Amino acid sequence: MSQPDAFHRTGQTAAVLEPEIKGIALACPLCGAEGPADFLFAPDRFHLRTETYRLVRCSKCTCVWQPVPPAPEEMGTHYTEDYHNAIMRAGESNTSARWKLQHDLIAEFKQGGRILDIGCSSGAFLTTMDKGKWELYGTELSRETAELARKNTGATIFTGEASEAPYPPDSFDVITSFDLLEHVYDPRPFLNRVLEWLKPGGIYCLNLPNIDSWESRLFGSYWYGLEMPRHITHFSPTSLAHVMKSLGFEQAVLVTPPTTYVERSANYVNSAVWSTLGFHPVSQAEAKTDGLLWKAIRKGLRITLVAPFAQIASRSQAGGSILAVFRKPLQAK
Repeated sequence: MSQPDAFHRTGQTAAVLEPEIKGIALACPLCGAEGPADFLFAPDRFHLRTETYRLVRCSKCTCVWQPVPPAPEEMGTHYTEDYHNAIMRAGESNTSARWKLQHDLIAEFKQGGRILDIGCSSGAFLTTMDKGKWELYGTELSRETAELARKNTGATIFTGEASEAPYPPDSFDVITSFDLLEHVYDPRPFLNRVLEWLKPGGIYCLNLPNIDSWESRLFGSYWYGLEMPRHITHFSPTSLAHVMKSLGFEQAVLVTPPTTYVERSANYVNSAVWSTLGFHPVSQAEAKTDGLLWKAIRKGLRITLVAPFAQIASRSQAGGSILAVFRKPLQAK
């Protein structure tokens, strides 16, 4: 496995691309600039599939996106039951600790009111909100998962595409979307709807992978945060701040916490090595829970090797993810 094959990132040297691919205009979905450069090509490593998807990068706002993602009616084949189960397990594992950063950040701005969690999954985040202070709402595509969220939280859950939810303007004090915006086909209309639903002075809290993180640069097409082809648009702190300002949001907080996808990214590299040697590795979609010994080894490596680099990266806006709060102005600009 040669380095170019393992870490195929072309954005540093690629020439500007043709303005269209098979009739698809290559205009940035965040700022509208044309003439992006090739960034990288990668398959769906989570399921160990081989079809390759293309990412390009905007030279103006640094947005990275798939110019030709799977059509919406085809995307369901990439959201398997294994994928949904993995998402729910991640959200529900050690719930208080998992959502502490987000919970504490919201509390700095709002202590109660109406809160909407877009893409709430089984409701793990909403369970951390005090029902005596908060009126809970959520949206979820899957009917089965939405029903689970209702049972877990007592929240009012809209089932279906968030853009189709019948919320009137100025409905919510807080709107959240965690690891969701990167899945949205058209980010600007989605964010406009969020702005519309917020009350003046209300806040939008979100987190998502950071395409300009140190580990994204290290692992290239093997970075776990790519999630091809489910992640359609990839954000950096620069591109996120740019699009939010252009839509009329006020930036309150934008940080890159010391979260990391290093272990999962390293597993992708390991799988590729084993495949090259003729073995058939188990995909992360099918991976079983680790034993106690391996968990202890991983924890030791995380503390001694990964955590120090993650802390340094976090302070330089190069952490593995972005956590941000944007505010709807009190008065229209």
